[in-house]
Formats: sequence, structure tokens, C-alpha cells
Amino acid sequence: MDNFCAASVGWGTVAGMSFENLPDDWPTRSLDDPALAADVVDLVVSDADRSAGALGFLLCRPGGSLAQPVVVGEVGREDPREVVGRMIPVIEDLPDTPGFVLVLARPRGGVTDADRSLHQYALDACQDAGLSLWGTYLATHAGVTHLPVAAGLVPRTGAA
Repeated sequence: MDNFCAASVGWGTVAGMSFENLPDDWPTRSLDDPALAADVVDLVVSDADRSAGALGFLLCRPGGSLAQPVVVGEVGREDPREVVGRMIPVIEDLPDTPGFVLVLARPRGGVTDADRSLHQYALDACQDAGLSLWGTYLATHAGVTHLPVAAGLVPRTGAA
């Protein structure tokens, strides 16, 4: 797989990130570290998923380490809020899965108002469900960008 992400640096983009940079013990580490989480997103979200448009849910164990990635592909015609809204009750019912990392995948483009709105929707829905949102990321062919919580706000449970 080509890694288009390694040299991408910009606002919100994690510098020097690449799935090739993952430490040997990455499966045991918490995805509350944006650099590590961006590398894991780069590993898990394929070029095909980025090309087609997808939503990824990196299901996390207690403590935030990756339990299982789930990718919902080809969501271009569907409202992403509806997909997130359907996934949250499923995740809520999974044993030993208190939260997830949300990934928005598309071929190109930067973070949009729609992305920020979906991020806020996910934060609110996770809080209502008692889940941790460990972070939200945009994955394109050009790189992986972390959507941070606005200054002055306290991240809800996870490190979103």
C-alpha cells in the first residue's frame, strides 16, 4: 500500500505520521495520543475506503487501546450522522468496549464545517450513551487530520 501521508504537514495534520512509524507495542497503547492514533488510522483505513468515502469506528478496550476496527464503506449518499447514530447503540452493547475513535474517510479535502458538526454530534451522542470518544480524524489520500476539541472545552471522557 502506498503511504501518501508520511510527508503531509499542515494545520491539524500530525507531522511525520505513517503506519510505518508504529512502535512494536502499539496494540497495547491508548489511542488518546493523537500521533499514535493518526498512525493507526493510516494503517486501518485503506486507499479504497478513502477513495469510496467511508466512516471508521476504531473500537477501543478500557484504557483506549484498539480492540477492533470497523469500517462502514461507501457512505456518500447517506447522512453520516445517521450512520454514527446507528453505530453508537451497537458499540454501547459490546462487552469491554467503552468507546471508539471516529474516522471520516474521503479522497481529498480539508476539514469542513460538516466534519466539525459530525464531530460535535459524536461527542454529544457519546456523552449521552456513556461512551468515550477517543478522537475524531479525517483520512484522505493526502494525510490524516485530527479534529481537536475547541479551546476552553473539556474533552468528554476520552481524549476527543
